[in-house]
Amino acid sequence: MQARPHILLCSQETSDSGCKVRLATEQGPVEKEAKTDVELEDMILQRLLIGGVFVSVRRDEILGWRPTVVTAPKHTRNAQELADKIAAELRKKFTLKE
Repeated sequence: MQARPHILLCSQETSDSGCKVRLATEQGPVEKEAKTDVELEDMILQRLLIGGVFVSVRRDEILGWRPTVVTAPKHTRNAQELADKIAAELRKKFTLKE
């Protein structure tokens, strides 16, 4: 088993030795860019590549925001599932503006 690389973080604020160790793969919180609902809707529509689809983005207390797809009944399930997958990727980078 290979040893994992570590990062040694030292500062005046840490106790005892003044240093703490964390895995090199650990990262601090990533700052997400705030986008409007219209910007997020456009991003999802560009990736959907399905004609005759309307996407609405709304705030969600658990996820932050979520898309709702409106289209012909025979395309609804597939388009909504795809929009949800796209939204999951976009949520890693973007939040919904207040």
